Amino acid sequence: MALLYSVVANEWFMSLEPVLESLHRSLPEDDGFECYPFRIGSYNEVVDSYFQLDYAPDTMAVLVLNTPKMFDVSFRQWLVSKVDGGNHNDAAELVPNPIQSFLAERLDAAKVALSYVSPFANEIDVIHDYDMTPSRRPKILMCTCGHVAGAAHYYRPQAPLSLDDTPAKRMIGLSLHPRYGGNFAFRAAVVFPDLALPRDFVEPRPSHVLHSENDVVKALDLFNNHWRDGRFRDCGDPKERYSKQQTDYFARPPAERWDVISDWFHNSK
Repeated sequence: MALLYSVVANEWFMSLEPVLESLHRSLPEDDGFECYPFRIGSYNEVVDSYFQLDYAPDTMAVLVLNTPKMFDVSFRQWLVSKVDGGNHNDAAELVPNPIQSFLAERLDAAKVALSYVSPFANEIDVIHDYDMTPSRRPKILMCTCGHVAGAAHYYRPQAPLSLDDTPAKRMIGLSLHPRYGGNFAFRAAVVFPDLALPRDFVEPRPSHVLHSENDVVKALDLFNNHWRDGRFRDCGDPKERYSKQQTDYFARPPAERWDVISDWFHNSK
């Protein structure tokens, strides 16, 4: 029995490299994606019981995020191709939820590609950033997941914080990437129920990009109270930023976003 377990375990571990390589081919950095493997148990250890994921502790998962390139490169190409010469109004009718549809299509294609590289990758669960439980809780805490996976540091107020003497309201935390600051978004966790990470696998620690309590207070204030102007995205001195068009797009309600990108379509007026 021990020998059988050893053989199966070795097959699991040997399957990890082709799985990660396949994901990087399907979701390349040039298209605006980054992938970070993590252990389900590492996430479950730091969240409350009602946010824990129902998988074995050593189960492999991969966090997927988008960088500034995604919007201006791969998302733009995909969306324009959908209307075949039409304008932004045509696109709005054909693809009412464009970012969500684009990411779902890319992740579905990644799942298909994975089925060819490993027998342990035939069963894959994708948890999107917008997925909710029947009780309307998020299925996964993306910022916590990003911190655990080493992708971005999650700054949370330890107590109500305020920049002046006014009563402080409850604030939510902010994730900052070492290269992109706040110019990125967590999109999904890809879970492989039949793949186990080696016991010596350790996720990297996320990099600190804010170095004083005052910097943290300012960043959280910008994120919670002034998020529409996008200034929080510049916290941590990012090396790459969203374009102005991308910032304007995400700052608007969904119905008003199409005018921001009308210049993508040749027939728009």
